[in-house]
Amino acid sequence: MFGNETVEVDFGAGPVTVPAWTTWVNLTGGRSGIPVPTDGPVDWTQLDKLPYCHSLLWSGAERGVVAALSKHGITGLEWRDASGEIDLTSTALDGLRLTARGLRRLRLPASLTSMFLQDPPPTVDVDAPESGRRIELLLFFGDQEPAIPAGLRSAGKVWLKVGRKFSARTLHGLAALESLDIELLDPPGTLTDTEELGVHQKLHTLLIENAYDWDPATLPELPALRELELNGTRRTTAAAVRARFKGTGVEVSVSGARSERWLAANIDNPFMDWVDDSKPFAIAACKAYTKALKAVDAIPADAPDRLPLAETVLRGFVADLDAVQEKYHLIDTLNREHAGEVFAGLAARAGVPEETAEGWFDDRNF
Repeated sequence: MFGNETVEVDFGAGPVTVPAWTTWVNLTGGRSGIPVPTDGPVDWTQLDKLPYCHSLLWSGAERGVVAALSKHGITGLEWRDASGEIDLTSTALDGLRLTARGLRRLRLPASLTSMFLQDPPPTVDVDAPESGRRIELLLFFGDQEPAIPAGLRSAGKVWLKVGRKFSARTLHGLAALESLDIELLDPPGTLTDTEELGVHQKLHTLLIENAYDWDPATLPELPALRELELNGTRRTTAAAVRARFKGTGVEVSVSGARSERWLAANIDNPFMDWVDDSKPFAIAACKAYTKALKAVDAIPADAPDRLPLAETVLRGFVADLDAVQEKYHLIDTLNREHAGEVFAGLAARAGVPEETAEGWFDDRNF
């Protein structure tokens, strides 16, 4: 309808031209966002110029964003660095993403059906209709001990992203659990106490990801279980699970089953899973990462020229990945995004500012 039509919006930090059909607005500034004042009022009436906008990206203090959500019928929100007390009951939100280390209390609307909550404090007070029964819940725990907020313990579908180790005992309070996805993010991925899943008699779908350190014999009898998926596991684990459920009503699927030899050599390498595309391709990418990691760690912390030294290493890493792509042609969109995340991790380890690192990564051929 709008074609190439544009509108000018100014939330208080200067005018920006955007497409008239814009559906998602990033109000965090930066390279791709619309700037807002660092202090002082935000002109939320600018949303009137964007009638098709249904989602916002916001960061920091509240500053009137909740009233704007309610007035403009916004249904999707990502809020970074949320803190204090947040009451969203007046909104029509359907989807919500919160980074919430400083959050004390959160009140949720009845319209909410999915929520991503990152790093919630263990003492956070969540008030959700029906204790979250209608909400598909994704909880991301970085370097803190996982804990399920009490106000969400009726959630039936739960995804958990955790670090190196997770105990299934943490899930005891989820009385209505029917579908569970546990993803371990840091190798080797230790999953313990899975015998405790026996309290979840309604659990029909279970997905376990990257649990290379897990004894499948500890999985209890689950009378409602119908789907069991392993994504990222040992071949021996996969064989044991398949044998156990053969001829039963449980459908078992496995992806990313690794040999002991491959794991011994690459368990700590973020490109380990590229072996699914090609083993020589994965070996080359793993070597490029190992080389870059050693070079980053060799830069003295107090070196006055640390930044240019890091630039040399990181640009060398990009060049190595360019060479990998030139030879194998297997760095597709997903692998490119993954490589970007790996690059960002190396840059952070080297103390390189995020925007500076992004510029270096953009100077690539793959």
